Amino acid sequence: MNRRTVLKKILVTPLMLPAMNAIAQEGSSLPPHHGENGFINTDPDFVEAEFSEMAPWILKKLPAVFSETERIEIPHEYNDCSLINGHRPYTVTWIGHSTVLVQMEGKTFLTDPVWSGRVGPLKWAGTPRISEPGLLIEKLPPIDIILISHNHYDHLDESSIEELVDRNPNVKFFVPLRVRDWFEERGIRNVEELDWWEGASVEGLKILCTPAQHFSGRWLNDRNQTLWCSWTVLGKKRLYFAGDSGYCSHFKTIGNKFGPFDLTMIPIGAYEPKKLMRSVHMDPEDAVQAFLDLRGKKMLGIHWGAFVMTDEPMDEPPRRLETAVAQKRLSKDDVWILKIGESKEW
Repeated sequence: MNRRTVLKKILVTPLMLPAMNAIAQEGSSLPPHHGENGFINTDPDFVEAEFSEMAPWILKKLPAVFSETERIEIPHEYNDCSLINGHRPYTVTWIGHSTVLVQMEGKTFLTDPVWSGRVGPLKWAGTPRISEPGLLIEKLPPIDIILISHNHYDHLDESSIEELVDRNPNVKFFVPLRVRDWFEERGIRNVEELDWWEGASVEGLKILCTPAQHFSGRWLNDRNQTLWCSWTVLGKKRLYFAGDSGYCSHFKTIGNKFGPFDLTMIPIGAYEPKKLMRSVHMDPEDAVQAFLDLRGKKMLGIHWGAFVMTDEPMDEPPRRLETAVAQKRLSKDDVWILKIGESKEW
């Protein structure tokens, strides 16, 4: 593989924003987020960063994908798994980034599982991990369900998926539209593929694919060819996993339809420079507003502390989240900043 080909692949990482959205087909019976050339964002306030603005910033970040990054001291907690193995009906454990272990009414979930030390199209080049996962894969309890929000490398990690399937051969994946092909190419068949607002039932739980404002792509030729989403899980309690999203009207719509939520897991990192990131990532202030829109009772801040993808200091998101919570006069007990590896009942 020549250097030009490598650079093309490296550019298509979580750092890069999508090209111009396709225009939805006029008069089509397809949902509004189904465009002529892929999926599109539908919020009327959605404004995408221009490629001319993104390109210099991407090129500045490019050397990092070829180099090692020093580990950064993100608060960790050793997990002895006593709470996880304690037969409690509702627990949550932050593994790191968007990977969360959730126990809910007899089922054990993972969200966007990533254990790799580097994420990208090549094992030797990509965004490096700067903090260790909070729990080793071999220490996990049996996993029943895995929720995938979209196909970016920091959310859909091949080596982690393959190891999880080896250890949990009956695990069921829920993925947004056109992501099932990726799994089937790897011989993984127990996959439920859903469009926005579609759902499936699993032994008393309703799992719903709900909207998000983001983009997709793993190569230069598949921009927005697969869907991105958030996930809503309804049982005796209600769980919401935002995946990866910019702030948008979807949160209020989801909150009105399915809230109040007992636990919301909302991204708080990867937001600077704001001008470039605001359409597809939230800062802590956006995340708090999304929490309010969702009518959440508890919020866990995720999507920070693992991968240096953007320009804000790695330890800044939780500090800004605390300030945003105080400004909105919310209770600190209702907005959680867990240590990596920390478990909590919800």
